[in-house]
Amino acid sequence: MPTVKIGLIGAGTVGSGVYRIIKVNNKLIEKRTGIKIELKKIADIEPARKRPVKIDKKLFTTDAYDLINDNDIDIIIELVGGTKIAKKFIIDSLKNKKHVVTANKALLAHFGREIFSEAEKNNVSVGFEASVGGSIPIIKSINESFVANNFKSIYGIMNGTCNYILSKMSEEDREFEEVLKQAQDEGYAEADPTFDIEGTDAAHKLSILILLLFGVFYDFEKIHVEGITNITRDDIKFADQLGYQIKLLGIAKRHKSGLEAGVYPALVKKGTQIADVSGAFNAIYLVGDALGPSMLYGMGAGMLPTASAVVGDIIQIARSIAADKPYNIVPKFYEKKSKLPLIELKKTTKKYYLRFDVEDRPGVLGKITTILGNNDVSIESVIQSGRKVDGGVVPVVIITHESIEKNLMKALKTINGLPKIKSESKVIRIEDL
Repeated sequence: MPTVKIGLIGAGTVGSGVYRIIKVNNKLIEKRTGIKIELKKIADIEPARKRPVKIDKKLFTTDAYDLINDNDIDIIIELVGGTKIAKKFIIDSLKNKKHVVTANKALLAHFGREIFSEAEKNNVSVGFEASVGGSIPIIKSINESFVANNFKSIYGIMNGTCNYILSKMSEEDREFEEVLKQAQDEGYAEADPTFDIEGTDAAHKLSILILLLFGVFYDFEKIHVEGITNITRDDIKFADQLGYQIKLLGIAKRHKSGLEAGVYPALVKKGTQIADVSGAFNAIYLVGDALGPSMLYGMGAGMLPTASAVVGDIIQIARSIAADKPYNIVPKFYEKKSKLPLIELKKTTKKYYLRFDVEDRPGVLGKITTILGNNDVSIESVIQSGRKVDGGVVPVVIITHESIEKNLMKALKTINGLPKIKSESKVIRIEDL
């Protein structure tokens, strides 16, 4: 039976899960593949730290180059995270003709072009299934089952933390800060949740999927990113009254003039597949010219779901090594000049949810609608709370017809300057899947 030897750099949560799966399911892997996977060494700066899985201490070294320079090791698994040292480990492994498996979405979003180019130069593979969607086999599906499709669009719930928070806010009528604390207490959110709640994590994943689906690699900083920190319990209630759920989506849509892409909260119709995804689950909805619409769904994070995706890449590469037949899962698309330009969101056309906190006086709604109309923004529906006896501030919610975003933003700049508008207008895009 052929043996493929691997080295693991980073024995944190996911690395511990990889160790556990290989140790516990090694006979199952051998039976299904005819290949023995041997974990030869583990590099970690804290070999003695407490882990969710007990790991044999004899495997440990504190020097990653004990693995990278070991001629017996075929595959390096990089699970240290970050972009600086992880990039060096991966590039040096590829230069040493070693295949690499990583879950590092940030690294690929920023430096994917360089990493994939180095892999191609050295005729080795980079497996990165675990970088997007945890246990969801989205990358393998795109590269294999869906490879004959021209893709039209993708809509994804790509961050389990945000989906958990928005689901709890909706189901339990609670505010953002309260649910965030619960998510941290239950392990769904990091102590510093910024990357998740500000949309950065989802944008890293979207960047990778854009490369695979549309063959372009944009500078990450050019992708529009918004998080969920400004979503309130009131917004979720009004959305529900109007027949919508609020989800943080990673979106890319092909147009004749280029690609529209971004991460932002959006209203989606209740009863649709994406709207029904709750808790810490992820879902990725694709539309291809041959495939039509298709959705992949599963756990987007966690020790074992993510480790399962890592081990899947290990086995795929191990099969190619055993067959002495290179299996190239490195994308071929990393041109510096894109033939599919990125369209600014201000130039796109959508429907919008608008919420205004206004002084409860006659004529305020009329002024708002007039300003919107003067900027070619028409109104589909309005929710206006009943007047208070003593005046005060009341919310006015408007759903627009499809409008050009730059026209809407121009109108809102004027509206926000009205004396009877008591806080900055809330804008949430509406996405029709």
